[in-house]
Amino acid sequence: MIRAVLLDADGVVQENPDGWLDDLKAFVAEGDGQAFVDDLFATEEPAMTGERGFRDVVAEVAGRWGLPERVEELLGHWRRIEVSAPVVALAGELRGSGLRCCLATNQNSFRAAYMKQSLGYDEVFDGAFYSCDLGVLKSSPAFFTRALERLRLPAAEVLFVDDSERYVDTARDVGLHGELWSTCEGIEVLRDRLGALGIGG
Repeated sequence: MIRAVLLDADGVVQENPDGWLDDLKAFVAEGDGQAFVDDLFATEEPAMTGERGFRDVVAEVAGRWGLPERVEELLGHWRRIEVSAPVVALAGELRGSGLRCCLATNQNSFRAAYMKQSLGYDEVFDGAFYSCDLGVLKSSPAFFTRALERLRLPAAEVLFVDDSERYVDTARDVGLHGELWSTCEGIEVLRDRLGALGIGG
């Protein structure tokens, strides 16, 4: 019996708005955008596990690319998030049926704080497992074992939904139920998959 559902954030509960990546590339000269983005994402990795502050990461990269005056603007880019109302509604239904519903996501602490406070996820979900808090990414089995410890549930009673097959496979390796789904598939597809597991109406 499933007693808890873990939902990934990006690609499941929320999405970046259209043009998000192109707008990020536009911070630098045409032709340098991909290299800039690659630098940002690579430098961000320690922030995703809580080893560095994301503001320090952005300041470092901005300095490297001659953009020291645009740090706040770059940070604001990470607050551009579109929440999926149908998935939030589904989370409420799951909780109303007696299941625990939590986030399970790779995030730096800056973005995680925005999600908690400004997007109200602390009220939408029963809890949240952010990689920056757990100290490990979803690519590691330790992410899920630590989440299970906090849930105080066996793996067989927990479902994880993510839009990345890699992370779903990692969760399954730990013993969780795993479902691959993204917002582009539509909420009814997710409802059908949950129904096949005896979840929902």
